[in-house]
Amino acid sequence: MTGNDQEAKNRILKVTGEMLDRGENPDKLTVRKIAEQSGVGIGLINYHFGSKNGLLSMAIGEAMAKLATDYAGSGNYVNISPQERLKSMLENLYKLGEQYEKLIQFQITQDITAGDMTASLFLVPVLKEILNNSKDELELRLIAVQILLPLQVASINPSEFYDFSGINLRNSEQRVRFINKLVDNLLDNKQVVK
Repeated sequence: MTGNDQEAKNRILKVTGEMLDRGENPDKLTVRKIAEQSGVGIGLINYHFGSKNGLLSMAIGEAMAKLATDYAGSGNYVNISPQERLKSMLENLYKLGEQYEKLIQFQITQDITAGDMTASLFLVPVLKEILNNSKDELELRLIAVQILLPLQVASINPSEFYDFSGINLRNSEQRVRFINKLVDNLLDNKQVVK
């Protein structure tokens, strides 16, 4: 990919992210509108992303990655214990995903079907801090998958998850309770930094 191609791809992603941040409905966004605001031809969007859904998935994925990265660094969350920071990060990632529910459900299904576990890697830095570097990289990755996979599966079909668990993920109090239980059950409190 040439420098100009990469610049155009980055500009398309940036403009798409800005459009989503302004609250534009992903279902009503058109490739033509994105191309016009990005200053590129429609063909370039299809070349780089395959489809509008591919572009939207990547833009939303980047927003989620940024959110997770913000929580991994100390930054604004320095006054929160690492375990509470992980819970807060998961809740905020879920809220972000809820804004684009159909697209996220499609993307999660694709990732699970393809065996793509890269999303769980964003949890590793926070887990490393929570567990005070007492686990090796493989153990951290496995814990991350154990935390993220139930959230992903529950997100694919929240009504089925409700039938199974009695937890309504669309209710923020119940969702927070579920995330808290999930994290607390998976982390050995003896190894958690207080």
